[in-house]
Order: sequence, then structure tokens, then C-alpha cells
Amino acid sequence: MNNESKKESKLIIICICIIAVVLIALIGIAYLQRGNVTRTLKKQTTSDIKYDKEKLNIYFFWGDGCEHCEALISFLNSLTEDYDKYFDLYTLEVWYNEDNNKLMTELTEELGKEVKGIPCLIIGDQVFSGFSEDMKEDIKKAIKKEYKENPQYDVYKEYKKN
Repeated sequence: MNNESKKESKLIIICICIIAVVLIALIGIAYLQRGNVTRTLKKQTTSDIKYDKEKLNIYFFWGDGCEHCEALISFLNSLTEDYDKYFDLYTLEVWYNEDNNKLMTELTEELGKEVKGIPCLIIGDQVFSGFSEDMKEDIKKAIKKEYKENPQYDVYKEYKKN
């Protein structure tokens, strides 16, 4: 084999190795993201709300531009894929949508609570106002508790009956 052929063979081997590394990396990324739900602060309304007998509805009232709301959605996105089976998230903007703002107040009143600020997260019959690092464990516990104990309870569904 001459020098030209050896160089060509080495170049082909290097290209194959690079392609293999890229493919392995892409497969790894796809594996890590499988099943994960990416939650965003969509401007939803009550017409978006659906019911799934297998999941809990969580209502996230937020304000456009609110840093704490962004932090809370980031936290919800960081939950392991195990949590995806527990709930559907409805994100209802309240600073520019009067109907959503009114709904937030009425749903918290339905639960015998009051809105103390945003974000306002309703999980079953529990209300979380604001967001800080020390709330993370309480939110995770509330999701699991409400899912296991009473997944059929939905404050919005109860509210609509009245």
C-alpha cells in the first residue's frame, strides 16, 4: 500500500469514527428526552381544559413577564418523566386576561383560600402562591398526594357545577 492509499484509509476511518460519535450522541439525547413533556407558559383559556380519568388537572395562573412564573415552569419541566403520568398542566395568563384573572380568584375562593400573588398553582384542593426554592418538595408531594388520593377531584369541574 502506498502513502497516498494509507492517508486515504486513515481519513475514511476518522470520518467513520466522527459519524459514529455524532450518532451515539444523538441517540443518547433522544433517549434522555423520551417521554418528557415540555411545559410552556401558553396563554390558555377554559376552552383548552380537558379531563383525563388517569390524570390530575393542575391550574397554573401566571403573569406575562413574571420571573417567578418562569422559575416555576422551569421547575415543573425539571420534574422527572415519572411525574408526566400524574397530571396535565393548564397555564392561564392573568395580567392581560380578565376572564382568567376572575377564574383564578373564584377557584381559590371555591377552595376556601385567597390569592396571595402569582404564580398561583392549584393542585387538587391545594393552592400555592408565589414560588421559591423551598416550595419544590411541597409541590412534588402535592402532585403525588392528589394523584393517589383523589385524581377525580377537579376544582374547575366543581366550580362549573355551581
